[in-house]
Amino acid sequence: MKVSVAALFLLVLTITSVVHSQPKIPESVNPPPNCCLKYHEKVLPRKLVVGYRQALNCHLPAIVFITKRKREVCTDPNNDWVQEYIKDPRLHPRHSRRLAVNITRWEEGQAQIHNSPW
Repeated sequence: MKVSVAALFLLVLTITSVVHSQPKIPESVNPPPNCCLKYHEKVLPRKLVVGYRQALNCHLPAIVFITKRKREVCTDPNNDWVQEYIKDPRLHPRHSRRLAVNITRWEEGQAQIHNSPW
């Protein structure tokens, strides 16, 4: 009897550790950090928008507007108002925060580069 109780305990312990060691959601399901999970439903006032970036290669393609308060708002690229905003020449496209690099000046044949929040 002692052997079967010990074997049963070891089996339960092994199964429990295997179940808890595996992630509940596979990594491939998680969206990249620059992708949107849902759209903002309301029209964003144009006076609040200072820029935008595209997130079109994501599961949920989006135009992400950047507001004066540096908030990012995900919008449906098929909405008419979104298309109007991105055609506005005063509204400039921006890059993802992770990928943004600005060349600030040219010195002795070399560009001076620094990371930018946009």
